[in-house]
Amino acid sequence: MRLAVATLAAAACFAASVLALAWSWADLTVSAARAPEQAKRFAQITPNRWREAFHRLHQARALDPLNANYTAELGRYHAWLAWRSDRATEASRSYRQRSRAAYAEAIARRPTWGYAWANYTEATLLAGVTGPGANLALERAMVLAPWEAKTQIKSLLVGLSLWNGLSEAQRNEVTATLRRALFVGDDVELIIRMAVQSGQVTLLEGMLTQARHRVLLGRVIAQSGR
Repeated sequence: MRLAVATLAAAACFAASVLALAWSWADLTVSAARAPEQAKRFAQITPNRWREAFHRLHQARALDPLNANYTAELGRYHAWLAWRSDRATEASRSYRQRSRAAYAEAIARRPTWGYAWANYTEATLLAGVTGPGANLALERAMVLAPWEAKTQIKSLLVGLSLWNGLSEAQRNEVTATLRRALFVGDDVELIIRMAVQSGQVTLLEGMLTQARHRVLLGRVIAQSGR
């Protein structure tokens, strides 16, 4: 009996060691995959460097298949490649669809990850998919990560673009997200440009309390010709 218990304990320790090694190797692999991004602007990365980065990310996902971060990284890389491509080409559409699929996979692994929901809803919008499913994804992003700056920006990009198709409750959530993003104040100019571009100036202008932001709004409106 003692021998059996000792054997089981040894096997458990071995399994834990193997898993720890796999996870460590997966993290190292993803760090290497990010190297092209860190080395220079991604627009200048050669096709071979991109292939290497994707290969390493797929390796990491195989080593630690339940880790949502690795599939989210794949979604991010596909989104970058879509931006690099001509937006009207089949390649760009394919990259956007792959990005959306990768973020959906990340959400399946971590359903409460607001940032992944925000990226998924952005990829959904850019892939040309609209409707209740896209609106629900937007809602989850805003509810699950209300104060995360990157999530706020992506949620506002989608929410302002889909405004006419949102329910009253979803519009209220977008409005609340807009207030929080302006309160944080990290991306005020970008927020103003998104509001002007989407035709939601009226929603925004009453929230701008600083004179310089109102001046910026006037300048952006003049530049847009709206």
